[in-house]
Amino acid sequence: MTMNMHKGEPAAVRIDSGVLLADFKVAANLIIFPLNTCPGNPKSGYINREMAKFLRPYRLKLITQIRSYISRRWYSYLFYALGEIVLVVIGILIAVQINGMNEARKQKEDEIESLSEILTGLQNTWEEVILALEQEKRWRACNYAILEHLDNQRPYDPELDQCFGCYYWSPTVQLSTSAYDQLKIRGLELISNTELRNAITHMFDSQFDVLKSEIETWDSQLLSSTIYPMHTRLFRKYYPEGWQVFEDEFAKPVDYEELLQNDTYKNILSEIISLRNYGITTNTALKADLEVLIAAIEEELETLRTG
Repeated sequence: MTMNMHKGEPAAVRIDSGVLLADFKVAANLIIFPLNTCPGNPKSGYINREMAKFLRPYRLKLITQIRSYISRRWYSYLFYALGEIVLVVIGILIAVQINGMNEARKQKEDEIESLSEILTGLQNTWEEVILALEQEKRWRACNYAILEHLDNQRPYDPELDQCFGCYYWSPTVQLSTSAYDQLKIRGLELISNTELRNAITHMFDSQFDVLKSEIETWDSQLLSSTIYPMHTRLFRKYYPEGWQVFEDEFAKPVDYEELLQNDTYKNILSEIISLRNYGITTNTALKADLEVLIAAIEEELETLRTG
């Protein structure tokens, strides 16, 4: 920039545009920050006003360009940052969803495994109940036969020896509860079907307890305290030729004539018949409930495997 000043003439200002182009920093300073008032020069204010007027368009243009550049850069950074945030959020959501799907699949597999084990245990228990019912009926028939023979004062019949050897027996149902015990450790909530879960809990915690506490415990106490002591006094056990272990035992009355008059023994026979009747009723109901529960578990397993 050069300034020609002559005495008596207003100051003339000439800006070399090459300077602006050659030195951007200097040009920017001239445009944005016009010349300050020169000390001691009374005409410097006029020069600065003219300079400011001349440079105003360039200054405004440069400021606009700078603002536009900054604005573009700001929006670029903003869009970039938002894009990064969106990608991170989407990644987290996908990871959570995949983890949830894996957890759901693992829980479903565990539920199928637990239900399958419980189903096997219930099927085994059902077979035990069927066998118990057969034994209950057979041994009840022995008690009926002996009591009818004695009440009618019939003579001794060796055909009754098999009944004399096992009339006091009672069946023991082997309940398969290990799968249910394991389920309780893992958490009953593993069974997603609430109605089925309640049915399983009722079977194991209620009906099985009745079988153990009311029938088998009562049989055991009556046998040890009353029946067996009297039996060993009234009968002598023997094993016929060809007899094998786990078959019905045989016994002969020590004094059959005394047995005919023994009302206490007859009363015990009546008590045993009552126990066998109760056992048959309870096991018959248990058999039906087991069949319903087994069918429900089979249906639920089919749903879980195909769903």
